[in-house]
Amino acid sequence: MADEYVELVTLEVNGTEITDFNKVSESEIEIRRPVNLMNKTGFTKTTSRYGVKVEYVIPKSQTPFNFEEVENGTLTIDRGNGKRITYSGVFTTKIGEASYGEKEASQTIELGADKRTET
Repeated sequence: MADEYVELVTLEVNGTEITDFNKVSESEIEIRRPVNLMNKTGFTKTTSRYGVKVEYVIPKSQTPFNFEEVENGTLTIDRGNGKRITYSGVFTTKIGEASYGEKEASQTIELGADKRTET
């Protein structure tokens, strides 16, 4: 059986599409949190907070995208098997260090989102 990989990650902000991503990882989502009670531990439901880290490949021939301006964007992860994960209301939370290697320069960008859907 051949391995399957995510085919495409696209971030759309104000009509501009960015596809220069090398890697994407979804943050964990906390569903319930433990709460101390009188004689035992209970659990309470939390509000979901969605996050994604992307590895942005810095282009050599053009000006890099300004991630400080990302507000209300849409991030789509195409899994290649007809399934997609879409994050809406995307905003930048952190811009990481740039790293320069032999073949490419990249930068880790942390994004937050208001909503996550799978289709």
